[in-house]
Amino acid sequence: MRVDCFLPHAWEKTVFLRIMFTVSSVSILLNVVEAVCMLRAKLRRTDGGETLQSGSQVEESVLSRLLALWHSHAGFLGKTVLPVLQLVRIVLVGAAVQPVWSNDYFVCDTNQPGCSSAAYNAVFPFSVHQYWTLQVVFVLAPGLIYFSYLVHLPGHKTQSETGTVIKRQSLWAYLGFLSAVVLLELGFAVGQCLKFGLFLPPMFNVAVSPCPHTVDCFLSQPNEKSVFMFIMLVLACLSGLLTLVEMCTVMKMEKLKKKCEENRINSILCCEMVSNDKEEDDTEKKWNVSA
Repeated sequence: MRVDCFLPHAWEKTVFLRIMFTVSSVSILLNVVEAVCMLRAKLRRTDGGETLQSGSQVEESVLSRLLALWHSHAGFLGKTVLPVLQLVRIVLVGAAVQPVWSNDYFVCDTNQPGCSSAAYNAVFPFSVHQYWTLQVVFVLAPGLIYFSYLVHLPGHKTQSETGTVIKRQSLWAYLGFLSAVVLLELGFAVGQCLKFGLFLPPMFNVAVSPCPHTVDCFLSQPNEKSVFMFIMLVLACLSGLLTLVEMCTVMKMEKLKKKCEENRINSILCCEMVSNDKEEDDTEKKWNVSA
């Protein structure tokens, strides 16, 4: 006899399957592009020994260059508070939240087979714990892209480029990284409020097939889960706010540096003009004395 079987977290598992397939496809494509670029560079290379030596020198100092470029733009929040905040969230998601959501299920007041799983899929098509896992991954992704870009900058520096150009490019990359983090934190915080709410009630009224009627389903540990939902929401809002403050601070510091540089250049020009005028006056006095 054919029976109906119901898979728990069906929509959530479908989303992760699509994400992993997309990531795998993009990874394969980027690896192919990288292999083609390396082959083209090898064909164009004429002085392999010198290139190998310069590459080894770049590898030895790449960490110091990364730290120097990062410290030249990051403020106090970017160097201390924001990394610690992300570390706290990773520990919460990996160590504290996982045991609470490991027994995530519904107990409904019916004995109909498959009703509890179908009711849970209807109320939570995407698990809160997996939602926070995606949030951590997506929020950390701009930082990894930023540091990869910093690695790319010293390796492709030419003679026409100066340190000022490199710093300007790394500054815009840092501001783009902060902007992406602010948008992601805001989007995930709003998504959590709209989809899951601020707190989880202990009971849900669900009317879904194969349940014979509207059933009452009870969630395990609703208060504990609500506390973690509030903590994660506060962390997301705090991270977005501090990142926005860091971005404003960096922009203000760069404006002050630019203003100081302009004042320094103007002062140098004024000193040169004064010295030139003084030399001209001395020359005129010598000519008058000789005449």
